[in-house]
Amino acid sequence: MSEQDNLQLANEAIAAINAHDIDGYVKLLDDSYVGESEIIGTIHGRDGARQLWTTLLQAFPDLNYYVEQLIASGDQVVARMVMTGTHQGGFAGAAPTNNKITWRQCVIVYIRNGKAVRTRTYADNVSLFRQIGVLPAAKTATTG
Repeated sequence: MSEQDNLQLANEAIAAINAHDIDGYVKLLDDSYVGESEIIGTIHGRDGARQLWTTLLQAFPDLNYYVEQLIASGDQVVARMVMTGTHQGGFAGAAPTNNKITWRQCVIVYIRNGKAVRTRTYADNVSLFRQIGVLPAAKTATTG
């Protein structure tokens, strides 16, 4: 597939997530799909991806991704994005706070034969955990 085709696949995946269309998202994944991140660890296959997005949409029912940058190189796409939402369901051990969140992420997608076979997500998890009360708020510097 061309880099343009790979960018199109990434855009379709993001659009499916923003539409909360989990079935539309998982159809873009290869049977051998593996997803990795610090929070979720490793997920396998379409069922693992379906479970992940179900959990995220329960925790943040108004979840939405804004793409800051999308770059294709060969069979890889890098997406720099910001996820926004309202913490209305349990997540990462935190009870719902009803806090509005902003979660910056960078996702590397590996594509083969028109399907995503692997993703690796790097995210500002400390910021998210502060926003949902898992970690205390950042201390502000004082000048004296």
